Amino acid sequence: MRPILLAALLLAITSPSFAEVTASSPSGFTLRHEASSLLSPDELWQRLVSPSTWWADDHTYSGDASNISPLGDAGSAWREDWDNGSVVHGRVLLVKTEEELVLSAPFGPLLYTGAECIWRIQIAPAEGFGTLITSSHTVVGRPGTGLEELAPAVDFVMGAGIKSLARDP
Repeated sequence: MRPILLAALLLAITSPSFAEVTASSPSGFTLRHEASSLLSPDELWQRLVSPSTWWADDHTYSGDASNISPLGDAGSAWREDWDNGSVVHGRVLLVKTEEELVLSAPFGPLLYTGAECIWRIQIAPAEGFGTLITSSHTVVGRPGTGLEELAPAVDFVMGAGIKSLARDP
């Protein structure tokens, strides 16, 4: 197979196949993303619970994703620590190894809205080879906190995160 054709095929396989804001209102929004990865479910799970290996530096408070701690069992935190501060981006609510990770995750500007934010990431073997990633992010809060306006930006960040997770490191 020609190198250019192979590269195009690999890009198509590891690109998000579906991304959208499925609902949006002044009191919240719902996002959904899907991506396929060449990684096995085990490899993808190991990558998922080590966000410092795939989360973007420019979507951190410190500017350096290596400051994000690995995730553990329920109750553990998606935590970022740096010289002059720290933040808990999310708290793990559910772990089903190699299947599902659920976090309470008021990422970025959502932290300041008081909204309840649930991020569910499911992984399953893809037909043939690799892994299918399905992500949903449900945000519910008080009207007047600007949630509807935040939906496109949060969708962009979460979509970029899932796309990065799907890539072979």
